[in-house]
Amino acid sequence: MPDRETSLMTIYSQRLAGYLMLHGFVLLRLLPNQTDNRNRFLFANTPALRDCIDRWTIEKLKSDYERSNSI
Repeated sequence: MPDRETSLMTIYSQRLAGYLMLHGFVLLRLLPNQTDNRNRFLFANTPALRDCIDRWTIEKLKSDYERSNSI
């Protein structure tokens, strides 16, 4: 049986957490971060979640690149 802690993924970005929830991933737990004023968002660590995070990263990089070239 997998360890419950290793089967969770912690997300520190509120924007990424929102993107994941908009794409159907269930927020399992919301915790305060111990080191600063931000929150920690816990999701089930699945291949689909990691794929969605990869897509978000690519979209973000494309957006940043297009924004920097439009100046």
